[in-house]
Amino acid sequence: MADFGSYPAAESKEHTFQLVNATQETVKIKKIRSTCGCLVGQISASEILPGKALEIQTQVKANSVSGKFSKILYVETDLAGRRFIRLELKGTAQPLVEITPAVPFYAGKLQAGQVYEFRFELKPSQSGVVLSAAVDSGCRLEKSEGKWLAVCKLTPAGGTAIVEKEFRIDVVSPTGQPPLSIRIRGLLAD
Repeated sequence: MADFGSYPAAESKEHTFQLVNATQETVKIKKIRSTCGCLVGQISASEILPGKALEIQTQVKANSVSGKFSKILYVETDLAGRRFIRLELKGTAQPLVEITPAVPFYAGKLQAGQVYEFRFELKPSQSGVVLSAAVDSGCRLEKSEGKWLAVCKLTPAGGTAIVEKEFRIDVVSPTGQPPLSIRIRGLLAD
């Protein structure tokens, strides 16, 4: 197991595992399987000779996880009785901006044609964060005391049972960061 502790989610984290073949036979590595697209692994060879070791390079991609996580990588072998070897990576990825209440946000039952206004607090984990919402996005930003308030308006249309809208907030600074996404979901009231 590799524990990265607490770190900024915008960073990728890498760890090298070593598998040692303690048997008297050559062990073939068939495949590496990840529990999510956020985790990748590469092996240094396709087999491990008796008494030798094999390195497995792993990486949790930048901006792919948020909050406390535990991700698993499975190494599939031809070893009888130990076909899958489980490698765990865990930590707490601190997002650049924490959004409360949590997203996606469930709004409950909504009336078609009625304007709803939802408020979300956007709290940066570092100084110098600058955010921007498009004028026509249906969401406006207000800044106060080191945090932002996103006020998002939603007017459900009729004809569908599920109401869903995503609001995009761009990260102007620091550059190179993916946009924030606020998703509101609800049900159309009868």
